[in-house]
Amino acid sequence: METVRVGVIGTSWWTDAMYLPALTAGEGTVVTAIAGRNAERAGAIAERWQIPHTFTNSEAMLASGLFDAVVIATVNASHHPLAVQALDRGLAVLCEKPLALTLEQAEELRAAAEAAGVVTMVPFTYRFMPTTRYLKQLIDDGYLGRPYHLNLRYYAGYGRDGSYLWRFDRRLAGSGALGDLGSHFLHLAEWFYGEITALCADLAAMVDRPEHDPDGDPYEVLDDSAMLLLRFANGAQGFLHASTVAYEDTPYGQVHEMDFHGSGGTLRQLIDWQERQEIWGARVGEGASRRIELPAEAWGSVRRDKVVDTYKDVFRLEGRMVREFVEAVRSGRRVRPDFEDGVRAQRLITAAERSGREGRWVEV
Repeated sequence: METVRVGVIGTSWWTDAMYLPALTAGEGTVVTAIAGRNAERAGAIAERWQIPHTFTNSEAMLASGLFDAVVIATVNASHHPLAVQALDRGLAVLCEKPLALTLEQAEELRAAAEAAGVVTMVPFTYRFMPTTRYLKQLIDDGYLGRPYHLNLRYYAGYGRDGSYLWRFDRRLAGSGALGDLGSHFLHLAEWFYGEITALCADLAAMVDRPEHDPDGDPYEVLDDSAMLLLRFANGAQGFLHASTVAYEDTPYGQVHEMDFHGSGGTLRQLIDWQERQEIWGARVGEGASRRIELPAEAWGSVRRDKVVDTYKDVFRLEGRMVREFVEAVRSGRRVRPDFEDGVRAQRLITAAERSGREGRWVEV
């Protein structure tokens, strides 16, 4: 198809800041419809981005026949039912992670997508950052030699104040810090080192939260900090920590730290969401650790001075992820990460939750 028509479900700041700038910047793509529960907000976004059709009912939008592909950027609990309806209509689907609330639901979506023969994507955004892509290249090229272990840490602070937040409500989120933040780094861990075969998890709720939601209904409070030990098929070990209660005084209130060790050397990455987005490395016999400068092709055309600007340019200017999805829809080819990767993350989350409940190692 020459022009890919896209519908967007969800009117959050993420839709406004991430998806719509990327979708409206590329040629051969037109956003034809948007759906949101708040008619005024949906109308305002539609006017800003020149979207001709607005809906307050997602089901009605999906039945409209106005688009070839849909972006689902809504609360976690709605991902599965909306994606099912989209796949039943033969639409290509980009669905936010987690793909569903349960592994069974995620596997249902993967099977439905395969049966429909459509392009899918799950946006694990951090794999698209320049330093992360180059880190992957260094590891694949053998910088570490035989991988021994990795240590991934995702520190954020949005859960520190103890107020009700849907991201800690089992009914709406499915999984807490483990699924919201940890899923990103579980995906990256396997991208870097290959299959995780077993894990052991300690999931904790550090901050006291209300026992009832704003409507007065009780709910299951989820983890705000998750620590995981990992075993890889290649024999390597891993540690992953995802926290929503870590104080980090940065523009995004978060920090990403990664350490990798192997028989041939060491690699480290730091993204502080201010000015530092760095890789450091040391190879056996080559002296002390040094900063590894990224080649120009790794940076591409993105700004480098502030991490937030790099992040914006990766998706808006270079069109990674969203426009890659659109191009895959146009050509009918597979794009990664897709529903297969989404199911894999869900399988690891499910195993980690079981491990946390039972206090033991769980095979994946």
